[in-house]
Amino acid sequence: MRLSTSWWSRRTRFQLTPLMDLLLIIVFAQFLDVRETSQQEAISLQSQRERLTMEIARERSELEGIRQAMQRQQRELERQRDQARAARDQAYAQTDAQAAQMQVAMDLIGDWFTLDENAITETSSNKKPASLDDPIEQAVAEAKRLGRAAPDAVIRFLIGHDELLKRAEIWTVHADGNGNVAIEAGQQRDSFRLEGKTQAARTSEVTDRLFAAYKQFPQPKGLVILLVSFAPQSVAGVYQPLVDAIPKTLERLRADTPESRFEYTVLGATPDPL
Repeated sequence: MRLSTSWWSRRTRFQLTPLMDLLLIIVFAQFLDVRETSQQEAISLQSQRERLTMEIARERSELEGIRQAMQRQQRELERQRDQARAARDQAYAQTDAQAAQMQVAMDLIGDWFTLDENAITETSSNKKPASLDDPIEQAVAEAKRLGRAAPDAVIRFLIGHDELLKRAEIWTVHADGNGNVAIEAGQQRDSFRLEGKTQAARTSEVTDRLFAAYKQFPQPKGLVILLVSFAPQSVAGVYQPLVDAIPKTLERLRADTPESRFEYTVLGATPDPL
């Protein structure tokens, strides 16, 4: 009985050995499969981690670029704000300076045109009524009007006169008490002394000498006005040829420079303006 039990036990052990080997093979195969799966999952996780790392780095770079762009935009806005403030302050300062200059000019003009009403009344009562055809009387009347006008009206008048002179020019022709005739156009000036023996010769001489002086002047503007005058001490032999020669002189000037308009007015006896 003991022998049979031992034999059976040995036989059973021999039969279980292949099963154990098969089981070990299956377990090892599963181990290999699990390890390969784990390696693949590890590789996939590593790839995902690298991809996420790259995405995070890219997003960080984009965020850094956005942050730097916002900083640059903020600095630019601050610079523009500072420039706008500086321009505003400068404009305010210029406005204040111009207002101060205007006030000073208005005060000065107000002082200059403050006339003695009694003197005006007395002078006016001693003179005959002003003639609208007399440029001197017109100038006196305009001066009186400006004297009674507000300072800003005087400034407007002077500014308008200055703008007129940008497009026109005024020439002064004057005969002094010594028999000399002078012409002045801006910075240019010329003078001569009449040598003709007769009035006709002197008139022609004035025309020729004025035209010769004009040829030495720069190109005239679109409008040229000649103010003709003579000294109260000037003799008729000098001022009369001057007055008579002006129309003929203007004809020659207009023919020589047709694109400019030449006009004149005779002021009569006045102090030397040159």
